[in-house]
Amino acid sequence: MKYIYISLITLWILILFFFSNISFGQIIVPDRQIEINKIKINGNNYFEDSQILESFATKETPGAISKFLYKLFGDKFGRSNEYFYEDVFLSDLERLKQLYADNGFFDVNINVDYNISKDTTRLDIYLNIVENKRATIDTVIYAGLENCIDINVKELYAKSLIKKGSYYKKSLINEEANRVIDIIANKGYPFINIIPDSSKAERYYSTNTFRIYYYFRPGQRFKFGDVSILVEPKRPDIVPSIIEKYLEFQKGELVSKSKILTSEKNLNRLGLFELARIDVKENSLADSSGIMPVIVNLKPKNRHELAPEVIFSDEDNTFNFGIGLGYTNRNFLGNARNFTSRIRLNTQSIIDWNFKRVFRKTGLNDETVQGLAELNFQIIQPYFFTKSLNGSWTLSLLADKKNYYFVTLIRNKIGLVNQFATYTTGYFEWILERSNVNWLEDTTKTGLSLIRLRQEQQPQFNSIFNFTLQRDKTNDIFSPTEGFFHAVSFEESGLMQSIFKNLQPDLPYTQFYKITFFGRWYKDLTRRKFNIFAFKLKAGYQDKYGESKDNPEKSIPLSRRFFAGGSGSIRAWKTRTLGAIPQHEIQLGGNIIFEGNAEFRVNHLRGFGKLWFLNLDNFWAVYFLDFGNVWSRLNDVKFSDIAVASGFGIRYDTFVGPVRLDFAFRIYDPMEIQGKRWVTERKFFKEILYNGVLNFGIGHAF
Repeated sequence: MKYIYISLITLWILILFFFSNISFGQIIVPDRQIEINKIKINGNNYFEDSQILESFATKETPGAISKFLYKLFGDKFGRSNEYFYEDVFLSDLERLKQLYADNGFFDVNINVDYNISKDTTRLDIYLNIVENKRATIDTVIYAGLENCIDINVKELYAKSLIKKGSYYKKSLINEEANRVIDIIANKGYPFINIIPDSSKAERYYSTNTFRIYYYFRPGQRFKFGDVSILVEPKRPDIVPSIIEKYLEFQKGELVSKSKILTSEKNLNRLGLFELARIDVKENSLADSSGIMPVIVNLKPKNRHELAPEVIFSDEDNTFNFGIGLGYTNRNFLGNARNFTSRIRLNTQSIIDWNFKRVFRKTGLNDETVQGLAELNFQIIQPYFFTKSLNGSWTLSLLADKKNYYFVTLIRNKIGLVNQFATYTTGYFEWILERSNVNWLEDTTKTGLSLIRLRQEQQPQFNSIFNFTLQRDKTNDIFSPTEGFFHAVSFEESGLMQSIFKNLQPDLPYTQFYKITFFGRWYKDLTRRKFNIFAFKLKAGYQDKYGESKDNPEKSIPLSRRFFAGGSGSIRAWKTRTLGAIPQHEIQLGGNIIFEGNAEFRVNHLRGFGKLWFLNLDNFWAVYFLDFGNVWSRLNDVKFSDIAVASGFGIRYDTFVGPVRLDFAFRIYDPMEIQGKRWVTERKFFKEILYNGVLNFGIGHAF
């Protein structure tokens, strides 16, 4: 077992004195039920009010609106009245007392006072808490490890999570037991456990200190034996040699729990299996010599899979909807290699399309139409030289339609992904990209000169190197509430062509570099995932160098430039419409970007139950502030050009992440004329709300 119990004697003494630390004011309960108007807490320094009230079955009665909705819809919406029940409240106080005791406050005093309204229909409860001195830990003793081979008990003490003088905390005591068990389990003792009857926490009342006894039963020491691989249902292409290279252990090594878990992770991330589990069993499969057989249980996925796709995404900071068809071959040509091919058709910003013109006159060439057609083939090779390194090769053909132009791309990409540490990953890509820009027939609407149009239409063949390093310590993929994500990316183009330009002197390319910094931070302001603060910063710079630096005929490809505005950027501007750039050139993007976003995500409807098929606990209100802009040149960057937007939105959590709807308006618009830039200088309904932007998306904005 991975936890210990406080000794029976200690618990019995605590029970005897439990109610001596709780006192009650006088309350005369009338015959009828009394609503709980409010619960007021004073003196609680260690726990927040919300933590205490969350543990109570006794709740404050809901507000008038919630009651009204409950009367209309029943338990599908709103909440019913909350009444005072003495036995329930006494149980709440017992749990609160135990909560304090589990965190070292054994001498806490809880005084309860009541105030009944004159009409005796409503009750106020006042909890006055005196926490008193918190107990500390004086001594920690590990027992039962005397005969363990290669176990340095002194080192266990030196690296203990509990130091002399540490505050008593039950969860910390259990965590320390787990730490020691994990260390021993990785030294050949996979079945080590702790003996509850002998392990105890003794409190000395005279000093308010604890002595912690851990008594372990390590069991027999084992080494890894023969490995049996069981594949069900059977697949002849999954041979033992594929599996064995992903195992972190070898026959004859000491059994290690961490190596077993890492081996399972290696197998599960291959994409070949629905389930990969490694079992070792005591006694029944282990012989007297301490050699333990290993069973690898595998449930493979279908080798060939053809599947239609419905696509929802926020690519390009706008809502994308599309369809696709994908084919997957798992274990392509053996060696756990995966092959995929995809054909996809995406629409972008479809709510902005002018369907009347599209169907009657202009067709898909209309300036309101945006979308992407893509065909790609990809091979992923896991275990590329090392277990932590994955390789991939991708060939893509893309046609990207923007308002006034098409970008056609042929992209060949070789990628490497390496897990440097638990939370740190590196990505390296070598991209050969052939790009071509075709402007629509009516180029007068763009506002661009013919010289600039010809410059942008120059075809290019670029060799691009990209390296990205990221560290991800967020606690959830879809809806993080704690932690951070940091990434830095460096991109270079032209080095390869400049070295070999004599072989192909007419090959069009541009020498440029690009560096991008990106960070996201999350903090739970309430410790119970009720109010989450989220913050994002992005900064990027790119420029030409070498022979391309002063050559106006050489331009950085459109597909590599920075754009601002949209559902994941500055939300009061539509995608690719914000820039401290001449208005007619915003569509070409910029070379410098700086933007930030701050959000408060509040779960206002927690505890309201359901409204038909919707779980109201899954609804979140979001209040946000966005700022930033895009510039063409470093000399153009000015603080007064930073656009500011604000707004509010809702989220609904689903199994694939939240669905979101945001409404944003402009606080400061640097693109406006003087006297109209600030929100206070514009009319509320006619200019502020009317020009607001509604953003729909899948997943959080960041």
